[in-house]
Amino acid sequence: MALGLNCAQVDAQGLDQLQFDTTYARFVDSRFSDPSNDLSTLRKLEAFATARRDSCSLARINSWKSNCHDALGQLDSSVYFGHKGLRFYHSGCDSLSLMSIQANLTSTYLSLGENDKVIAIADKYLALWNEDWPEANSRTAFLTNKAIAQVYKGDFELGLRSFKEFLHIAEREGDLTDQMDACNNIAAIFGMRSENGGNASYLDSSEYYVGKALRIGRSLGKTEEVVIHYLNLGVISKDKKNYARSLAYLDSAMGIAREAEFLQLASTIARVRSDAFEGMGKLDSSLVYLRIHAQLKDSLLDSEKVRAISDMQEKYESEKKERQIKELEVHKLSADLREEQLTRTRNIYLFTGLGVLLVAGGLWSRLRYTRRAKAVLQVEKDRSEELLLNILPEEVAEELKAKGEADAVQIDHVTVLFTDFKGFTALSEQVTPKQLVKDLHECFSAFDHICEDHGLEKIKTIGDAYMAAGGLPVPNETHAKDAIEAALRMRDFISEGKARKIAAGLPYFEIRIGIHTGPVVAGIVGVKKFSYDIWGDTVNTASRMESSGEPGKVNLSGATYSLVRDLPMFTFTPRGKVQAKGKGELEMYFVERG
Repeated sequence: MALGLNCAQVDAQGLDQLQFDTTYARFVDSRFSDPSNDLSTLRKLEAFATARRDSCSLARINSWKSNCHDALGQLDSSVYFGHKGLRFYHSGCDSLSLMSIQANLTSTYLSLGENDKVIAIADKYLALWNEDWPEANSRTAFLTNKAIAQVYKGDFELGLRSFKEFLHIAEREGDLTDQMDACNNIAAIFGMRSENGGNASYLDSSEYYVGKALRIGRSLGKTEEVVIHYLNLGVISKDKKNYARSLAYLDSAMGIAREAEFLQLASTIARVRSDAFEGMGKLDSSLVYLRIHAQLKDSLLDSEKVRAISDMQEKYESEKKERQIKELEVHKLSADLREEQLTRTRNIYLFTGLGVLLVAGGLWSRLRYTRRAKAVLQVEKDRSEELLLNILPEEVAEELKAKGEADAVQIDHVTVLFTDFKGFTALSEQVTPKQLVKDLHECFSAFDHICEDHGLEKIKTIGDAYMAAGGLPVPNETHAKDAIEAALRMRDFISEGKARKIAAGLPYFEIRIGIHTGPVVAGIVGVKKFSYDIWGDTVNTASRMESSGEPGKVNLSGATYSLVRDLPMFTFTPRGKVQAKGKGELEMYFVERG
C-alpha cells in the first residue's frame, strides 16, 4: 500500500524542525497524491534527517521513496530504496517503522511478480502485528497485497479469504473506506471466477458486494467511486442479460459522470451502454452510444495532451529554479498512458477508480500492463541511473546530476575496512590466470553483497585488496559495528571456501582484514571514468591494520576498539602495541563474535 502526499510548499532551501516534523507526520498518515512531487519533498526531508544523523527517519523516508518509484513504474529504483530503508533501520527505531518499510516492499515485490515473497513477508509481519498499535495502514497493505498475490497465483479461494479478513477488520474498526475497498476486491474476485467458467451465483455474489460498496461510497460522498459502482452494477446486470436493469444503473452512472466531468468514466459508460443495446438487438442505439464513446475518448485525449504539455512546462521551470535535473519526463508520456493516469486510485492495487469493468477478466493483469508501460518510458533513464548508482553512492550521484559536480567533504567519523589475500602472488603461479580471476570475482562479489547488507560503501579494489567504509556518504552511529560484522562475514566466507578447496585438493585463499576509525575526505576524482574515493591518514592506518594482522583474523585499531568494546556481540583479544610500517607501534585487537 502506498503512502504519500503532495508537499510542494516546503521550502526548497531547507526545513526547520517544526516543518520537518509536520511534513513527516503527514507522510505517515496520508495516502499517495502525486509520486513525482512526493519524491521532491522526500529529498528535502532526507537532507534534513541526514544532517541530524536521524537513521530511523531515514529508514522510513527511503521506504517512501521506494513507494514513489513503484507508483511511477521504476521498479529497480523502488527495490533499491526499499532495501536502503531497511539498512537504516535498527533496533532503536519503533516497530511501526519496520512494518511500514516491509509493507511498502510487498507492493514493489507484487509489481515484480514475486508473489511468494509477498505472501511470506505479509504472513511474517501480520503474525507480529500488535492490535494496540495506532497506525493500521501497514496491516491494511499486508492484507491487501497478500490477497492480490494469492489471486495472481490462481488461488481465488485464498485471495477471497484474505480480503474477507480485511473486510472483517475494517468493519470491526469502523473504517468505511477500507470496507468499500475490500468489497470492491471481493466483488472483483467473484467476477473473475464467473468469467473463468464459474457458476452463475458468482455474479450474484459480485453484485451483492458492489451494491454494498455503492452504499458506503454514497454515505462517504465519494462521487467518483459512486459512478464506478453504478457502472460495475450495470456491467454485472448486462452479463446476467438483465438489460433493462443494466441501462438503469448506467443512466445513474452517466448522469453523475457528466455533471462531475469524469470524461474517462463517461466514455466507458457509453461503451457499456452500446454493448447492452447490442445484447437487446437494438443495433441503431448501440451504434449511437459507440459513437458517443469515441467522441468522449477523443475529447479526453485532446485535453490530456494539453495538460501534459502544461505539466511539463511547470515542472521544468520549478526544477530549473532548484537546479535539479529533470526527472518527470512528462513529454515522453503517450496520450494512452496519460488517459490511464486520469483514473486515480486510493490504493494502486485496488479496483476502485480504475475506470475498468469490474467483472472483465484479467483486471490486475491490465493494471500491471499499465505499470509496465510506464516503466518502458523510463527504461533508458533507469538504465543510466542504475549504472550511475553502481559507480557512486546515491547521495553523491544526486549532487552530481544536479550540479554537474560533487564537492569533496570531510566526514569526521568513518570506519575503513581493508582485506588482502595471503600469498596471492605465490597462488597465482599455481592456477591459470582465468581461474584466478574467477576466484577473485567470486570473493569480491560476495564482499559486495555483504557490504550492502551492512550499509558499507565499497570504495575500490586494488589487485587482490578490497576496501570499503562505513559511515559515509551519510554519517551514522553504527559504522564501527557494521564494519566489524561485515568483516567477520567476509572472513567466514573465505574460511568456508578454504575448507572446500582443501577437500578438493586445490589451492586456496587465506585472508587478513584490518579496520580503523577516524576522519576522511570523501569525493569524486576526475571528470571521466570518475570514481568515489576517500583520502586521509585513516585510510593508511586501516591498511596497516590489515598488513599487521594474521590470516583468518580481523584486526582492529585502538580507535575502533574504543567504539565497540562494550558491545556484547563481540569478544576481543588485546595484542598490545604492534609495530606497523610507517606508523610505529599501535594498539591492536583481534575481534570475534561473542
